[in-house]
Order: sequence, then structure tokens, then C-alpha cells
Amino acid sequence: MIFSLIAHKFKAEGLESCSYSTGGGMTGGYRRVTLRKDRKGNRTVSLQYKEIHCDREETTVYPASEEAFAKATEIMKRYHLYGASKRRRSRIQILDGETTTVSFDYVNGDFSIHELQRLNRTMRKGCSEIEGFLDSLLTGDGVTTLEPQEARIHLKSGYTECFEVEAAFDNRLTGILGEEHEVSRFGECGIILCTGETPDLSAGSPVAGSEGGAAGNIVYDPESSGIILLYDQHTFDGPVYVLAKLRGYLKTAAPLLAEMEGPYSFRFNGTQER
Repeated sequence: MIFSLIAHKFKAEGLESCSYSTGGGMTGGYRRVTLRKDRKGNRTVSLQYKEIHCDREETTVYPASEEAFAKATEIMKRYHLYGASKRRRSRIQILDGETTTVSFDYVNGDFSIHELQRLNRTMRKGCSEIEGFLDSLLTGDGVTTLEPQEARIHLKSGYTECFEVEAAFDNRLTGILGEEHEVSRFGECGIILCTGETPDLSAGSPVAGSEGGAAGNIVYDPESSGIILLYDQHTFDGPVYVLAKLRGYLKTAAPLLAEMEGPYSFRFNGTQER
């Protein structure tokens, strides 16, 4: 009876995604492989990877076939992985080491199996087979993308604000904003991070002063040769280059940014020399 219910509820055509992820170690890295079908019926398998916590996540997406979903479901049923998901957690727990989780998401429900559950030999073999099967799908012409670069600034108030670097300036600001500069006021709307330092503008395009002067932007103003962090709206006389944009909540960040004084520098994730 139980097996017939599982067979009815978890059909291959109802599988929306199947994945395994390994992470949780002290370095903050992880690896995740996901077989997925979206609402339009597009089928893909993706690899998301980060070696250490301060790296930028790299994602590679490959095409997948309908047969892959049938195979994943067949493995799930053959090794009783739905039943494995109901097992208790082991008394032995790994606190700072990497562990692996296998997950299934069907139209009629989802479940996951963690390696620290009390699994029998058959169930562990099934999880290993799912991992190997998903890895085997990572073939062909994949499309690789890198998550946007982040620039973090630690404020003397104890808070940290994060900015997303514009794609045109990826790895082009570290040599300037990564160095410590004495900041100064820019009217009542911003902070001059540095002057006389011109970033590599070859990949960027200027925008109108009203558009680029949005609160939360870090801009380069060619007229003053200054890199400016805006915490309030400003209209520049000429075009500017938007270098990065605030990721956080502006209403909270603005008063903290307005108090900046003294030397500051930014920290960038996944920095590579150009």
C-alpha cells in the first residue's frame, strides 16, 4: 500500500527538480547540482560552486533531457529515498564539516535526505547514486556566469554596507577603492571617497547627471574627478559613470553613510587581477 501511494504521488512527469548540495564547512564553500524543469518546460541541469565564503558563486547551466527526470525518479523509488527522508537524525552530528543533502521537488510534494540522518546501507547507496547521476549530466556546452562583484565598507558605527559593482567595472575598482582614502563631504547628499583617481572607464557608458545621481549610487564624476557615494538624490551638471549600487535598505543606510569621516577602504569579493 505504501509503495503504491508513493508511486502515484511521485511520478516522473511530476518531478520539478532534483538536487544535491554539499557545504557547511569552516571555509564557507559549497557545491550544488540541480536538475530542474521550469514552468515553460525548459529542462536544465546546473552546477553552482564556491570554494570559500569570500569567492563569487560560479554557475554553469547545461541542457537536460526528459529522460533524466525519469531516471532520477527511478533511483528515488528503487532505493526508498522518500522513506529515508522520514528517518531520525543521528546522534552524531558534524558541527564544522561539510555535509550533503539530496532533495526532490514534485508537483505533489517535496522531501530531502540529509547524510546525518539514520540511513541504512541501501538508502546511503541511493543518495550516492543520485549524486553520481546528477554529476554525469554536467556535459555538453554549458553557459557559465559569475555572480556580481560586491564591495563592502565597514562603518565606524559597527555596521557594514554592501554595494553591487556594475558589470562594466567588475574588478576595475579594487586598485582605487580597495586602498584607504580620507573621505570628505559632498554637500548634504554624499561622501567624496577620493579625488584625482580615475577608474578604468573603457567598458562603461556615462549616464545623465539626473539618472546617475540616485541615492545609494557610487559614481565617478568626470567634471570633479571624484568618486562619490550618494546617500541622497543629486543632479550632476554633466554625465557621470555609475560604478556600484547599494544592496541594502537605503532608509537605514543613509544616516550611517552621512556620518562617514576619516579614512575608509572597501573590501571586494573574488578579486582577480586584470
